Amino acid sequence: MEDIQLPTGRFTLEELTRVLNAFPAEISYIDKNDTVRFFNTKATPFFSRPPAALGKDMRVCHPKRVLPQVEELLADFKSGRKDTAVFVRNHGGCLISIAYYALKDETGAYAGTLEVVQDITGLKDLEAPANNS
Repeated sequence: MEDIQLPTGRFTLEELTRVLNAFPAEISYIDKNDTVRFFNTKATPFFSRPPAALGKDMRVCHPKRVLPQVEELLADFKSGRKDTAVFVRNHGGCLISIAYYALKDETGAYAGTLEVVQDITGLKDLEAPANNS
């Protein structure tokens, strides 16, 4: 099997799949046409991402109650008004971060959106170590 060559390294398909699925967050990618193109599979996902969603418009994957916010965010990304948006929600007893990142091509044009959902419950109790320098 051929390696997947990236600008800073290479993977086999199996290695890349393991890395993306081990990532400590749910990640989803929609292309510039709002088509769901990828999501990783975490052992304990916060949101359902069925394989049937792949290749479909992202609008069929979001609850109707949040769809207007998602569409507004995508419009902001496509127009260049925003490049990121982060929301924090309580979900199933966890504090989660839902972050959206506009992806740009080499000319700076909108190329899609990356969604990252992460459990940040434990972060609120962390303290920075004292500076001992």
